[in-house]
Amino acid sequence: MLLGSFIDASNAVRALDIGAGTGVLTLMVLQNNPTLIVDAVEIHREAAEECAFNLKQSSWGKNATVYPQDFLAFQSKEKYDLIFSNPPFYVDGLKSGIESIDQAKHITRALFEQFVVKTAQFLNKSGRFYVIIPGNQADFLLGIANENELKLVERIDIHATEEKLNSRVILVFSKHVESLKQSELTVRSMDGNYTSAYISLTKKYHFNDLTSKI
Repeated sequence: MLLGSFIDASNAVRALDIGAGTGVLTLMVLQNNPTLIVDAVEIHREAAEECAFNLKQSSWGKNATVYPQDFLAFQSKEKYDLIFSNPPFYVDGLKSGIESIDQAKHITRALFEQFVVKTAQFLNKSGRFYVIIPGNQADFLLGIANENELKLVERIDIHATEEKLNSRVILVFSKHVESLKQSELTVRSMDGNYTSAYISLTKKYHFNDLTSKI
């Protein structure tokens, strides 16, 4: 939800969703830019089928194509001016033993490097690459990105609460150098309710009233 809320798709023509899951991010960017053409890649077949179903039920289904395959095997002649991903977030972490969960949440360092290399190849010269990862993995990703001529242009540190800092970070890359924009967002206050900043950012994507007490 956070990543999709921060993605600026206003000037994009063609986008790539890497690890699309059930299609939440694709639907969010299409809500903001209904003319956008999206290629959505998802390795887990059941999730890919649900993604295709969700897009078909939406107003923008004709604008998106779902590819049920590993991104590292994905081929396209296109260059994209918008790429976004919520990748597997446990790098070399202890796996659960459940294949579908491990595919969605775990990745080796070697595969993560291949993921960044291929993403850079698909990004056009004026494009943007948005990714959300655990805060403690930011330096690792920044190192790989720098080796592949991806320049950090925006960083948003996400705090789960005022005490649980840097639980996630959203990084935005480009292929040309720009002044770095930095900001932060706290999701919940200490009483467990959503902060006004989070509500303002995401409310148009929710059906329920975020101001209700938990």
